[in-house]
Amino acid sequence: MTHKIVDGKIVRRSIEDAKKLMVEAGYPDGRDAKTGLPLVINYDYYALPTPERKAEIDWVVKQFAKLGIQLEVRATDNNQFQDKVRKGKHQVYWLGWLADYPDAENFLFLLYGPNGKSCCDGENTSNYADSEYDKLFSKLKLMDDGPEKQALIDKMVKIAQEDAPWSFGYFPYSTSAVQHWLYNARPTVMIRDPGRYMRLDPAERVAKMREWNRPVWWPVFLIIAGIVAVVLLAMRSFRQRERTNARGEEVLA
Repeated sequence: MTHKIVDGKIVRRSIEDAKKLMVEAGYPDGRDAKTGLPLVINYDYYALPTPERKAEIDWVVKQFAKLGIQLEVRATDNNQFQDKVRKGKHQVYWLGWLADYPDAENFLFLLYGPNGKSCCDGENTSNYADSEYDKLFSKLKLMDDGPEKQALIDKMVKIAQEDAPWSFGYFPYSTSAVQHWLYNARPTVMIRDPGRYMRLDPAERVAKMREWNRPVWWPVFLIIAGIVAVVLLAMRSFRQRERTNARGEEVLA
């Protein structure tokens, strides 16, 4: 887990804790304790390494380098990435998930063994499988909300935290900007088809559009005045030129 509880507070683990785990795994300073060979892990990025993505990719590489781990970037387009995932030829990667309905099961099923992507073409992209977790999930999906279900969820979350098939990330913020005449428009990270819940006040919309879009004529008059001024100056210059030419012809005559 990335955090621990200290004096009742959640504290992020230090890089030293991670280095200790590397030693326990047999890779002190990112090298095999027996052979001395460096630990190389593939970073299967799901998009091409375009310039705007390079900074993000480099950041991830630097974080692994703090533990002495060499990250081999294998960036491909999304179709190639999906093909690698189906064949189980991926290692470190990242993906996101949006809840389809407000239930913990909508996230917990992503770690259910029989939902493995490579074996069963399910949504368990990490191909994680744990017999105890799978047993609890089989009970969970048939239970109604309540304390018993919550206790089951807590057990499953603890298993996932300890096994750490994922490094969890959470982006809870959602914002939106709408006009006053659009009602029931609320920012949400769950509902992806909010249009059916919205209500439009056409009368207010038309009134506001008329108020905000009243024609402003002074720029038009200013442009016309400018055109007239340019034409007058051009005519004046043309007449002066004609007079100058006429005087020159008289002198020559």
